[in-house]
Amino acid sequence: MTSLKLLMLLVSLSLSGTILFGIWTLFRRILSRKISHRMYYYLLLIVLLRLILPISPEQSLIGKSFSIIESSTIYTTFFGPKDRKNPAVIVGDNVVIGDNVVMGSKGKNIAPYILYIWLVIGFGFLIQKITKYQSFVKYIKADWHPVDDPLMLDTLSTLCEEKGIYRPVELYTSALISSPLLLGIKKSYIILPRVQLTEVQLYHILAHELTHSKNKDLFYKWFMQLIICIHWFNPAMYFIAKTLNQECEYACDEGTTGHYTKEQQFYYGTTLIEMAKMPNKYNEKVASVTLYENTYEIKKRLDVLLATQKNPHFKRLTSVFSAMILVFSAIVLGAYTVPKKTITTDKPIESSSTNESSVDVDSSKSKPLGRPFS
Repeated sequence: MTSLKLLMLLVSLSLSGTILFGIWTLFRRILSRKISHRMYYYLLLIVLLRLILPISPEQSLIGKSFSIIESSTIYTTFFGPKDRKNPAVIVGDNVVIGDNVVMGSKGKNIAPYILYIWLVIGFGFLIQKITKYQSFVKYIKADWHPVDDPLMLDTLSTLCEEKGIYRPVELYTSALISSPLLLGIKKSYIILPRVQLTEVQLYHILAHELTHSKNKDLFYKWFMQLIICIHWFNPAMYFIAKTLNQECEYACDEGTTGHYTKEQQFYYGTTLIEMAKMPNKYNEKVASVTLYENTYEIKKRLDVLLATQKNPHFKRLTSVFSAMILVFSAIVLGAYTVPKKTITTDKPIESSSTNESSVDVDSSKSKPLGRPFS
């Protein structure tokens, strides 16, 4: 695939994914609480896959739109004509043919340069995010201490057993953070702020972070970061990332308190509020999962949590229906596809044309076609 085709595919995927996110947002507002927050969170995965998978039917909305663009004047100006098969005469910058002066142009294609810029900036963003994550982990590890309190470790063990988490989860405390957070890809680390926590607060905090660990939310967040690096030129990606973080917390709150009573939900919300009162000491939390982001988000999370309606059967049917429509929309939108090459057969040359061509060839032998223009 040429650099121009790859560039067209990239832009088409970005446009298709952005439109699909708009459809997801419309579903989010229309259905509101008729679908679980966990399902809203996973429906966003369809949007992310549309942004990265170069799979499309031959006939799609985005594909047809880009076919029209290829025939436009702007496209021809920057990238040259769509079809450049077997040009009759290759003309230099300035050439004289007979008594005529032809002002030629090399017509350089700028697509490779645009592709190089995209690669450099995207790779730079990826290196930056990895470096920030490593710096943040080093920052936390500089002052963390393993928890050796039997009561805290017993609470962690009990919650792991309840949630079906059998891989080891290590518990630490640090004076450098104000909000509990979850780190680690291969191994999970829960880091608590070095403050006095009640037994109820500890239970809710650990339950929240273990829900993140069980649902593999860190992998989801890193996938989003990778897509941002690929589609860095699209402003909608940063809004999608913000929305994904919000839906992640809504889904985690729902999963953590799904079996809670109203009273237990109240104490869970109180824990969020109490932790939010602590001053933030480090704002950069790349690819980590915290208990909260800011007080405004906590208010929204509590409103969503208390307004959640429990009707599993209806929510399940609505979720399946929504997923089917979103997948169908992703297929219909599609992306840019390289048109298949068609084999054409040359028409037989008539005798008259053959004679004329032979005369032209003979005449060309006696007289040069052109000379350099000076």
